[in-house]
Amino acid sequence: MTGSKTKEFDYNLIKTMNEVIVSGNLSRAATNLNISVSAVSSSLKKLRQHFGGDLFYRTVNGLKPTSAALEIHHSFSKAIFIIENVVRNKEVMHPGNSTLKVICPDILEPYFIIEKNENIEFSSYGNSDHDDVIQRFLHKNIDILVSNTFLHHEKVVTKKLTVLDDFVVVCSAHSMLTTQQAFTLTHYFTYPHACYCHPLLGPAKTPFGGQIYIDTPFPGKIRTAYISSTINGLINALEHSDMLAILPRKIAHYFIHHRQYHLAEFELPAEIKIICPPLYVNYLLDETRDKPISEIIKWNI
Repeated sequence: MTGSKTKEFDYNLIKTMNEVIVSGNLSRAATNLNISVSAVSSSLKKLRQHFGGDLFYRTVNGLKPTSAALEIHHSFSKAIFIIENVVRNKEVMHPGNSTLKVICPDILEPYFIIEKNENIEFSSYGNSDHDDVIQRFLHKNIDILVSNTFLHHEKVVTKKLTVLDDFVVVCSAHSMLTTQQAFTLTHYFTYPHACYCHPLLGPAKTPFGGQIYIDTPFPGKIRTAYISSTINGLINALEHSDMLAILPRKIAHYFIHHRQYHLAEFELPAEIKIICPPLYVNYLLDETRDKPISEIIKWNI
């Protein structure tokens, strides 16, 4: 850009272009910006004239930015996000009022550490397609999402969780099992099971959507006596019954050592192996926070 062009340039056009990139179509961008569709179209026309080329092309799924538009977007978006946060968000001036929006099954909530000045708002998992989820991130409707989907976007970090890589058996501290030196395959098939159920984690009678491999010719069949859609419901049922449950080791340790429930844990029998499908934590890179969101997460990833 020359000096004269810079003086004449309307930087609101960049905000409009960024919104079209995020929204994917003119009408949605217009709604989010609270302006008319014709105003959005006019802004794109001015940008095309200023930069000397098309910035978008039409597809069956809406408008897609050209490489030139993405380069402009990359250059300006960081500054725009910072300015908007300073203008609109009191959290920047008063970090104690900041709210972190997290979507995950309730069984995974304990694994988020929130700084003393940080509030958290948990929501249950909601099914959405990839593009809808990305837009919710970019519009700051989500800060962190636990999902079985690997998200692909330059502003969203996706990392595999290891919390479902290691399991133990959990039962009441008053159970007859606690008199045993080790938990055996016979105990596994004899005692009734309690199962945690969540749509994200797969079928109710499988531990967290995983496959169970039992190295024996006649594995038998477990008896599922209780199914809960909440982790607190499951833990309370375990504490006051003779049931057992298969839980991730880190989650079991949290309820036993931090929440001090009257529970006991055993190693799984050597014959049992549980393999779960991958689960991911997705979070938005947000440089306007005092600390990156990645530092707020306690996951060992």
